[in-house]
Amino acid sequence: MTIKLKYFTNNKAHLMWALLLVLVVNSSAQINLVPNPSFEMHSIPCSSLTNSSSNVATSWISPVINSSSSYGYVNACASNICCGVPFNTFGRGFQYAHSGSGYVAFFAVVDDGFNVNFRNYLQSKLFMTLQANKCYYIEYFINLSNAYLLGCNNVGLLVGDTGIISNKSKYVSASPQILQFGNPVIIDTMNWVKIAGIYKAHGGEQYITIGNFKDDLHTDTIFIQKAGNSGASYYLDDVSVIPLDSMQLKAEAGRDTTIVKGDSVWIGSRLCGLTNVVWYDAANNVIDTGAPGLWVKPTSNTFYVIEQDVCGQYSRDTVYVAVVPLPVSMLNFECLMFNERQVKVSWQTATEINVSHFNVQSSTNGVNFNSIGKVNAKGASKYSFIDNTNFSGVVYYRLEVVDKNGSKTYSEIRDISIGNNKEIKVFPNPTRGDVNVQLPTAGNWQIITSDIAGRVVWKEEGSAGTIKHTLKGASGVYFIKVINKRTGMQSVHKVTLQ
Repeated sequence: MTIKLKYFTNNKAHLMWALLLVLVVNSSAQINLVPNPSFEMHSIPCSSLTNSSSNVATSWISPVINSSSSYGYVNACASNICCGVPFNTFGRGFQYAHSGSGYVAFFAVVDDGFNVNFRNYLQSKLFMTLQANKCYYIEYFINLSNAYLLGCNNVGLLVGDTGIISNKSKYVSASPQILQFGNPVIIDTMNWVKIAGIYKAHGGEQYITIGNFKDDLHTDTIFIQKAGNSGASYYLDDVSVIPLDSMQLKAEAGRDTTIVKGDSVWIGSRLCGLTNVVWYDAANNVIDTGAPGLWVKPTSNTFYVIEQDVCGQYSRDTVYVAVVPLPVSMLNFECLMFNERQVKVSWQTATEINVSHFNVQSSTNGVNFNSIGKVNAKGASKYSFIDNTNFSGVVYYRLEVVDKNGSKTYSEIRDISIGNNKEIKVFPNPTRGDVNVQLPTAGNWQIITSDIAGRVVWKEEGSAGTIKHTLKGASGVYFIKVINKRTGMQSVHKVTLQ
C-alpha cells in the first residue's frame, strides 16, 4: 500500500498527513518522508500567486540569506498567467505537472555575464530523521523550461544532517548523493525526467536540498535554441524519500527494443547508488559491473541480463534487443562549401531497403537538428542538396533516412565552418592514445572528452593552436566536444581508442 495525499492547502491538513505518517510507519506500507512532495499545498491563496511570491510551497524554503531570490511556484488554480499550469511565464511554454496541479521552478545556471554562479535551491525538512545503516530510495522529476538558452548537468539532491545556506544566491559547494547516473546535461523540454538513486544513511540526516552544487566552471551546458533568456531553468515535481524496506526495488534491464545493425542502444536505467550489480550477455559472460545501465552494440538478435543485490533485495531482469538490417548502406557523406554562402551536402548509397526519402538536417550546436530539405529516394544512387545559409560559424549536418513505413534512422554527423572561422580538427582517429585538438586562431575554447556512457574523462581550455591529450581508459568510442565559450558554438568529434 502506498499513502499519497494531495490537494491539501492548509496547516490542519498538513498536520493530518503527519499523523497518518505515524500510523503508516508502524505498518509495512510504503511511505514518503518528504512533506508536500508534489507541491500541492501552498501558503497563500491561489488568487495571490505572482512572480514575486517567495517560499510559497508549504514545507519548502529557499535557503538564502542577503538576497530576495527564491524559487518560483505555479499551480493550475492560479488566476495570474504568471503562475498557472500548464501555461506560465516561468517557462513561457506548455507543461502539465508530473502529477497533481502544482510544481516549482528554479535556476540551475544564469549565464548573463553578471550573475556568476547564481543558483536557486529548494530545501525541506523530512518528517523523520534517517536511521543509521538503513537504505532509502530517493526520486524526483525535472523538466527544462522552454524560455531559456541552456540545458545543464549537476542538478542533484543533497541529503544532510543540517540544511545548507546560500549567501546572496550563490552556489554552495557540496556533493549531492542523488544525480542521474553519468551526470548528463538534461535538455528535455517535453517530458519529465526521473532522477533517482539509493542512499544508505549514516544516521541523523533530516534535510534534503535540490539544486546545482557546482560552480559555473564545473557545470557543463548545451545551447538548446538560438534565442531566449540566459541560463538554464528547470521545473521540479514529485520528490520522494522512501525507506527501502517498505518497498520492493526490482532490477531494471530496460524495455525490449529493435535497432538497426551498426547502431548502439542504452539498456538498463540511470539509477545512481547501485554498486552490487552485474550484467551478463546471452552467453552468460560478465560484460559490466557496478553500473545500472550501459551502451551495447549487438550485431544480431540477442538478450542481456542484469543481476543486482541492493541492501539485501536481490532481483534479475532481462532485456531483448532485435537487430534489423541497415536500410541504407552509405558509401560516403560529405559537406563542402559550394561558394561563400552555400553548402553542398552530398552522399552516395550502395544499397537501399524500403527507403522513402532523405531529410537533410542542420544544427548550430550538434544536438538539436531541424530539417532543411527533402530528397526522394531512387535506389542506390548519388545525391546532393544545396543549403543556402546566412549563418557564420560551425554548422552541423546529418541525414534523416525515412522508410516507407515511417521509421527513421540517422547518418553520422558532419560539421563545416562557414565564414571566417577555421575548421576544428581532431586527429589521429582512430588512435592508440594520443589525440591532438587543433583550435582556430581566435576564440576562448573549452574541450570536454567523455566516454560512451557520458562520463567526463578530460577537460581542458585553450585559446589557439594545438592541444595534446592522451586518452586513458578502455578501448572503444569517445566523444570530444569543443565549445566556443563566447558564442556557444560546439563541435562534437567521435574518436575511437584502439
